[in-house]
Amino acid sequence: MDIKKRLSDNRKQSGISKPQFVKSRAGMLGAILLGSTSLLSETALATDWASPGGTQDGQRYSALNQIDTTNVGALVEDFSVDTGVKGSHMGEPLVVGSILYAVTPFPNKLIAYDLANKGAKLWTYTPKVNKYAKGVNCCDAVNRGAAYANGKIVFNLLDNTTVAVDAIKGTEIWRNTTADVHSGVTTAGAPIIVNGKVIIGTVSGEMGVRGWVLALDLATGKELWRGYNTGPDKDVLINSQTKLPYTTAGNNTDLGQTTWPSNTWQQGGSSAWAYLTYDQETDTVFYGTSQPGVWNPELRPGDNKWGSSIFARDPNTGAVKWVYQVTPHDNWDYDATSENTPVTLSINGVSRKLLVHFNKNGFAYAFDRQTGEIIRADQFVTDVNWANSINLTTGRPLVNADKLTHTGKTTNDICPSALGGKGWEPGSFTPSTGLFYVPTFNLCMKMHMLKAEYVYGAPYMAMDMAISGALTDPTYTSELIA
Repeated sequence: MDIKKRLSDNRKQSGISKPQFVKSRAGMLGAILLGSTSLLSETALATDWASPGGTQDGQRYSALNQIDTTNVGALVEDFSVDTGVKGSHMGEPLVVGSILYAVTPFPNKLIAYDLANKGAKLWTYTPKVNKYAKGVNCCDAVNRGAAYANGKIVFNLLDNTTVAVDAIKGTEIWRNTTADVHSGVTTAGAPIIVNGKVIIGTVSGEMGVRGWVLALDLATGKELWRGYNTGPDKDVLINSQTKLPYTTAGNNTDLGQTTWPSNTWQQGGSSAWAYLTYDQETDTVFYGTSQPGVWNPELRPGDNKWGSSIFARDPNTGAVKWVYQVTPHDNWDYDATSENTPVTLSINGVSRKLLVHFNKNGFAYAFDRQTGEIIRADQFVTDVNWANSINLTTGRPLVNADKLTHTGKTTNDICPSALGGKGWEPGSFTPSTGLFYVPTFNLCMKMHMLKAEYVYGAPYMAMDMAISGALTDPTYTSELIA
């Protein structure tokens, strides 16, 4: 299976003879998929877009077919809306019935628009949010969207408060503040709603904080469980049933603590700031963690688990089913926050339950989503030189020592850049073609590592970098691949 270009058995079935590449010199692909039903239901309908990925598995695929290759070129704007808030609107709007819901960047207003009436504003929910959060969040005071279930729109405020709002009235139903914003912790990621639980993660791994995910009760907002991404097994919620692929049995206890010097795991970053996905068949929530903190790797010798890792958790208890570290001892901000997409596909004639992840480090991974075993790990962008390949026996990258970073020194021409071969900008999967459609970056960088001291609630990075064009072809910055 060549993950970059397709999953070969499915390409043959779709009749597509070779991978199709669409280059965009101007920027990344963007799309809003809108459903259209007349009534707002308690549960999402097939035409609704009720979660950031459209559906809980995050495939970002819609079966709606009124717009196709025969008419897309003739589309004209019918209406547009202005949220009144300046800044980057990163969150995907939701569409439930004939209502579109949009969450703005700070101060995180929730606005409901009537799609049946040219986007007329129905109401605006303006939450009370601590302004201090805007000063400690990295990077930009954005919000990655909301989720809908049981008549509620649920989303995070930047100050670590999660709110549930009545989808019809626009009134607050509950709120829960889960961390002190003065610590440097903030929440800007999108929640996922599973089995009556709202599951969220932290951002601001650059602030010397310790990442976590937690579950809140959808009905009341009460915290049900919390699992950290670094620290001893009891904090991470790793137990005797957890699979730890590519570790040594009998010597793999408390790796989230022992792979760090002293107590630096307490400032270990490893936040879960992007998208969570859910596989109903295995009842599992998946997400990736950001780079370990501090950015200078010589200040934290060791693998630094579980930074730059992919977690599979039981949504009911938070227990870790499996966890795999994609980039051990991350030198380059190659975190694993890109989405993880569960799909079932045929490989060599055998149906496999896969989890597919296009990582910032330039390699695309196909895991057995029940065990965390790597089935494939293929390079999907042209310029990757920090590592030569991923060893499928050890699960570790074959690192190019010339691209390691060091205190007081500049390492040049590292590819990909810290924006990644693919960044947080999500791709999609189309079941009818068996293809992934992935926005990628064509950039490299140089990095210079510095010394730093940890200060509570302050940035903790110890790094400088400059991003430049790719080595092979610097004439474009991004492309869409299929």
